[in-house]
Amino acid sequence: MNTEKRLTTSELVDEIRSSLVVATGWIPALSGPDGPSGVLEDATLSEIARSLGEFANAPTMPSVVAQLLHRAAGSATAAASADSATVYGHLGAAYAYVLQAHRAASSDTTN
Repeated sequence: MNTEKRLTTSELVDEIRSSLVVATGWIPALSGPDGPSGVLEDATLSEIARSLGEFANAPTMPSVVAQLLHRAAGSATAAASADSATVYGHLGAAYAYVLQAHRAASSDTTN
């Protein structure tokens, strides 16, 4: 029996946002002081999507991470304008891309 709990829509947004928070997010830390600044802890989904796109285009971002963040930005943008029937799928995709980007970033720094 599968007892794993599925994240809610709000939890998905919170997880993605936490990766982008200015002071504590791994994405701003990875891009360094010359990269985009990230988002505040109460950022909206539209702000999150915009910030993902900014980081994807940052010149200091490793290319594999940038590609994944670009996909995450596209999914988050789609979620921001999606109807209630499809928003969860778009958010799930955005979250998956952020997780993959984090793993790629971790692999890149450990090699």
